[in-house]
Amino acid sequence: MSSSNNGERRRKKRFSLASSGLLTALILAVVLGILGIVWVAHLHGRLHKLSTVEVPPDSAVLPRPGGQDVIEVHRISPASGVTPQFVGLSVMPGVGMGILQLSLDLPGRDPQDLLLGTPIPSIAPLLMPNTGAPKASLKYSPISLKVFPQTGPSEGGEILATQAAQDAHNDMTPGGTGATADFSPEPTPGPSGIAPPPSGIQTKVSTTISDRGYDLSITAKNVSDDPKSVVLSWTPQFAIPAKGLGSLRITPPETAENAEKAVEIPINTPNFHRTWQGLKYSYLSSGPELRLHNVADGYVLRLMALTPSIRNFRVDVPQDANSVAITFSTEGPDGAKTVVGPGETLQWRLRIQVAPNNSYSPAGN
Repeated sequence: MSSSNNGERRRKKRFSLASSGLLTALILAVVLGILGIVWVAHLHGRLHKLSTVEVPPDSAVLPRPGGQDVIEVHRISPASGVTPQFVGLSVMPGVGMGILQLSLDLPGRDPQDLLLGTPIPSIAPLLMPNTGAPKASLKYSPISLKVFPQTGPSEGGEILATQAAQDAHNDMTPGGTGATADFSPEPTPGPSGIAPPPSGIQTKVSTTISDRGYDLSITAKNVSDDPKSVVLSWTPQFAIPAKGLGSLRITPPETAENAEKAVEIPINTPNFHRTWQGLKYSYLSSGPELRLHNVADGYVLRLMALTPSIRNFRVDVPQDANSVAITFSTEGPDGAKTVVGPGETLQWRLRIQVAPNNSYSPAGN
């Protein structure tokens, strides 16, 4: 009798469990749990696929002028800035630290590229296939260091503009950012497998954008036992404004001849060529400066020679008038070279500052 009553109670309990829905809930929970595990695994597989997808190699490979990567430097302009500032710099350590681009932030307007420089995505077709050497159609602003023989032919041999850096790296300072590269007096073989002849000149190039402006510093040390006759120069290729060549003016640097004639000169015709020698240095100024006025965009560039080694400024506008080339060189009157003795160092430094002119407006003209 007791056994019968117990069986009856168990049947009632099973019936009660089923009828109460608890069993259904448990089964549903188990099913949902299994589906959840499957779905998480599916998502994990999808996420893994997404996280490992890469750009196809053909489109991900960046150009390497001279066999080395382009160094890009970016500086954040203060949000409250009201004057133009340098915010971008691109250099090519594989091509003697040639300057590819300098960029300005113009408050209230779009950023502006100052130089005539080939955009990085367009560089690859403009490099020689085997060596990475730039073709003539690659647009940039080269730095040149030529060594001339003491006797014999007057043609100098280029030892910087065609050379790859021995070491190149980014620089970070409290006030700015930039890049530095060292060039050996005994260059190593390039992509072609051929090493240029030793120059006897150890060169360092440093380039920086900061609150002060854009600085380019070059040192060339003679590590040989013989004196070296050299010419060191940089030729930035400034792009023509959208409103044309007629919107540019220059104020020439002070020289012994024109100390009282600091007047603006319009650059309104192609084939414009002017050279200023005998630059005037004094303790009362940072150094002689040439000013490039962009009337259309309302600002002026002050290009200042900070070392007496820079002895002439030259402005050239080609026939096609696609740029204004300004050369800063150590070459003296009648092509005089700078002689660097054994163990001596030639210092070369230039600064570019930017300032609004009286017509500058954040909203543009």
